[in-house]
Amino acid sequence: MDTEWTQRARSFGQVAELYDRWRPGYPDALYADVLKLGPGNRILEAGAGTGRASLALARRGASIVAVEPDPAMATVARQRTRNVAVEVHESTFEDCTVEAGSFDLVVSAQAWHWVDPERGAAIAARALRPNGALCVWWNRPRELAGPVWDAIHAAYAEHAPELDHRTQLRQQPQRDNEVEPAVGFAPWSVRTYDWTASYDAGSYGCLVQTHSDHLLLPAPQRECLVQAVRDAITRAGGGQLQYRYRTVLLHARVQ
Repeated sequence: MDTEWTQRARSFGQVAELYDRWRPGYPDALYADVLKLGPGNRILEAGAGTGRASLALARRGASIVAVEPDPAMATVARQRTRNVAVEVHESTFEDCTVEAGSFDLVVSAQAWHWVDPERGAAIAARALRPNGALCVWWNRPRELAGPVWDAIHAAYAEHAPELDHRTQLRQQPQRDNEVEPAVGFAPWSVRTYDWTASYDAGSYGCLVQTHSDHLLLPAPQRECLVQAVRDAITRAGGGQLQYRYRTVLLHARVQ
């Protein structure tokens, strides 16, 4: 029987178009920094999703083999990247076949936590040229405080208390700094990028429906939660929400 973790990992294809439209991107400064970390711009990407990072890196001169296990997500990624130097391969990263020493960077945007850490690190280490680097990053909430967030938290407390993750989110910076080193790599170095996105009630309601833990809720419960969140933003924020993000980049040289 599938574990909840496996179910969550496999959930994104059902909302591939929604995911592609509403998931946030990443700061320009991050992409610039990542491309400086390898001896060249040949990139292997783990968990490419709908190709948001793939496209951004290709537009900055990189050539990419993007590995994505979900067929629906891979289809969107191919459409998104059809005019740039991106090859999309349908496979789990742990099972992908790549030529040894053929890449300058291995990257993963918002997806490395879905990869088996030992098997994924072994694939990455084998794929990289000398002085190559593994770069993985995530968008994190930087602050979830204020009247609008209080109203949103109240909506979760009423409709899905099991998804109220405020304690874990407050602990997230410490967890990011304590990620175990990848086997075959030097210890992680950490960089952070602070930025803010603006949502209205409708767009934020679309965004939360792309989160894997929300996708596992029964549809009636999820619909009630999303409507309550939208109502909270309308009532407490005049229909607007400022989301303060912190993008965390971990990078390490292959040894």
